[in-house]
Amino acid sequence: MNDGQRIMGMTRMQVGIVAGMAGALILLLCAGGWLVLRGNPLAAKAPNWTPTHAPTVTPVVVVTPTVNPTITPTPIPYEQLIPAGWKHYQTPLVEIWLPDNFKLADKKTKNITAGFARNELLITEIPSKSSAYTMLVSVSYDLMTGDSLDAFLEAKIPTLPYQARVADRRMAYVNTVEARRIVVEFKINNIDYNDLIYVFLDGSTVWYVEYVAQINEFFENLPVFEESIKTFRVVRY
Repeated sequence: MNDGQRIMGMTRMQVGIVAGMAGALILLLCAGGWLVLRGNPLAAKAPNWTPTHAPTVTPVVVVTPTVNPTITPTPIPYEQLIPAGWKHYQTPLVEIWLPDNFKLADKKTKNITAGFARNELLITEIPSKSSAYTMLVSVSYDLMTGDSLDAFLEAKIPTLPYQARVADRRMAYVNTVEARRIVVEFKINNIDYNDLIYVFLDGSTVWYVEYVAQINEFFENLPVFEESIKTFRVVRY
């Protein structure tokens, strides 16, 4: 008779089944909550988001190079180039200074540079008993031909007398004036000579200033020659 009693319209057996299912559901819910709180290793992990930084842009700085102006050397005043005690030699066209042991050449003096150019001024050393040959300083000129001074000299050098040999040739500046500096070696009567030639271009005129000395005296007097050439100039009126 009790088996037939109904609770809320259900038999006792049906109530037991429903209660069992409710207990099982409660257990499942509890297990699920525990897994959620602890973290389920089987659950898929969300990927970690790594922020992407924009590339750093380095600004390009354009540096304008500093241009240093070319400084033109200031020529030394002519009067300051003349050593004390030196003698002045001048023609209507040129002038030059030399020590007092030089003098104007007389008509008997043989100009061993003759034929190379037109002579303008010839100066010799005052003869001394210790020298077999007196030093010679000459100024001569020629008319420029060709495209350049160097090309002109290339054609001119083979005409040097006495089978002369060019020992040195270079560009030089004489008190800011561009020139060509040439050293020539030659021999006369078994005596060796050196000829220091400075070549200047003045418009269409080529000027030669030559210092000739026996080889054993040449190098002793080379400082004198280098000082003298600074005093050479074309006369301007």
